[in-house]
Amino acid sequence: MKINFAQVSHADIDTFGDEGLFGPDLDGNYFYNVVEFGTNAGGTDEVAILDGCKRYMPISVEHIPDLITALQEVQRIAAEIKFGKQITAYATGEAQAYVIEGDIEHTHQAMVEAMQRAEQY
Repeated sequence: MKINFAQVSHADIDTFGDEGLFGPDLDGNYFYNVVEFGTNAGGTDEVAILDGCKRYMPISVEHIPDLITALQEVQRIAAEIKFGKQITAYATGEAQAYVIEGDIEHTHQAMVEAMQRAEQY
């Protein structure tokens, strides 16, 4: 069994072509990666993750929960880093905030501009 994931944007296909990608599916979509189970060298004892360069990374089925935990932690940290970049861009920009009745109010436009600047990092 093979499960394709990480769908490729049409813009990337137009720019770089579809060589090395997995697919297309019935709708013409291509994917960067595949999870293979049962049909790989490890059979049903392991799962393999493949990339567009056809590199395999076999993982024992019994270790999948640990992999999920590790990937969730990486995802959480990546989100925190992105948020930190947004806060830094906001704090170092021309933003203005106002204290109104003990609460701070930030201008919406300043927050939008900070997020756009953070994407440049």
